[in-house]
Amino acid sequence: MSFGRHAFAAVIVVAMFTLSACGGVRLAESIAVEGPSGDPVSGGIGRMIELAEPRSLDPALIANSYANSPLLGNALYGTLMINNIETGAIEYKMAENFFSTDGGKTFTLVLRDGLTFSDESPFTAQSVKTAWEHVKDPATASPDIPQARMIESTAVEDDRTLSINLVEPIPSFANAILQTSLNWIASPETLAADQAHKDSNPIGAGPYTLESWSRQDVIRLARNENYYDAPRPYLKRLEIRAIPDAEQRYNTLLTGGADLALEGSWQNVDKARNTGLQSSVVKLGGGTALVLNNTKAPFNDPRARKALATALNLDMLNTAVYEGTAKIPTHLFDESSPFYTDIPLAQQNHDEAQRLLDELASEGKPLEFTLSLYPTGRSLGEAVQTQMSVFDNVTVKVRSIDLAQVGRILGQKDYDVISSTVVVSDPEPRLWFGFHSTSSGNFSGVSDPQLDEALDRGRVSQDETERVAAYAAVQKRLAELNPVVFYTRAAPAVIANGDVGGIVQYGMGSVLPEDLWIQG
Repeated sequence: MSFGRHAFAAVIVVAMFTLSACGGVRLAESIAVEGPSGDPVSGGIGRMIELAEPRSLDPALIANSYANSPLLGNALYGTLMINNIETGAIEYKMAENFFSTDGGKTFTLVLRDGLTFSDESPFTAQSVKTAWEHVKDPATASPDIPQARMIESTAVEDDRTLSINLVEPIPSFANAILQTSLNWIASPETLAADQAHKDSNPIGAGPYTLESWSRQDVIRLARNENYYDAPRPYLKRLEIRAIPDAEQRYNTLLTGGADLALEGSWQNVDKARNTGLQSSVVKLGGGTALVLNNTKAPFNDPRARKALATALNLDMLNTAVYEGTAKIPTHLFDESSPFYTDIPLAQQNHDEAQRLLDELASEGKPLEFTLSLYPTGRSLGEAVQTQMSVFDNVTVKVRSIDLAQVGRILGQKDYDVISSTVVVSDPEPRLWFGFHSTSSGNFSGVSDPQLDEALDRGRVSQDETERVAAYAAVQKRLAELNPVVFYTRAAPAVIANGDVGGIVQYGMGSVLPEDLWIQG
């Protein structure tokens, strides 16, 4: 399909793929309805909804983000550390300390004394080493291998102490742990077992153990009586179901079919606030973006990127796709972030967009591109097509891609434009991963010496003033280069009934199951 000034066509749409994650200072928006007051109540069954069913119970294959199965990963394997989403501070769980004395080239991880797995076998520094090497192994095919590859080597100093040597200094490396499956440690015996064993009898040190997993139905978990942090967990059992459809998720919660749902839909967050449910959203920078392939025509020309960025009306996209409920990213960082700088991202300018399109056409390069989109976001495709149809000298083709194709398409840069989630708060280590010219995760392919220099400077600095200055330079270059076009903030949210207490989020919207309780 193609577009002239008055052409219109409907199309199918959006591929979501986590390009970069987040850490550091993040604030949860105020909860619309407070949960129960008083001391936590022990007992009961918590009925939980996640957005996606895991393909395996191997912790290396369970993504630790709101859009996947983080509550399950936390339940089975516990956490080494988390971040406080109000202050950004690292808080320790099964780890007792994690520190560097040389600017982030080497770290020391110290575990709590007396940790055991749910089968009472010892949880040691060797267990962590084995788990991290498992994530790093290409044969595992973990989505978190880029973070694991930041580790050059590890050495067990004693049962509680692991030394970590990174490939290069990353002072904020704790963020790479708590955002990913590096935070989840299974027993060495579990990791050495075959896939069927991992999925039927995974042994971790988390607050719950597996009772049963009925594929495409329910995962039942029972309280781990050997959990280190008694009296947690408070709930006796968990029942976790995956419901990818946003409307079905919301209706299941509203009609009493569940107690809590991890959420990623702005519409559902808005509905929850209007119907008396609890709701909380972790504020993140970046967001969902149209990623432009900077490595080939047409978007290797900065004028083409700017033309698209200035042609789109984000308010109209918000209305069409999210019924006006979404947060629009006017800047890279949220205003609550210490890295916020008043450097706006691309803003709509119809005349400038048409001028650039005409200029390209006069040189024999009218803008022609293909949107590679996943079928679940039809409204986004229709909205983009409608907006571009009012311009001359632009042709838009579309193709529908299957979720299973996304990794290959991104890795091979087999696209002109693709939709992806690019979220940031504390920039490291993932902003470098997403936009540095030498990074395998730089899916836009942007390559700019000034951007690289600023990313490198921000990555290694331990001085917050220097970091703020470095990331102001990053924001300036991203606003000038337009390698991606952000059109909405991510919504790493949780919604729950009013009788659910102890809702704690960390990282990228991950929820701690051990703190949850239900008022009788």
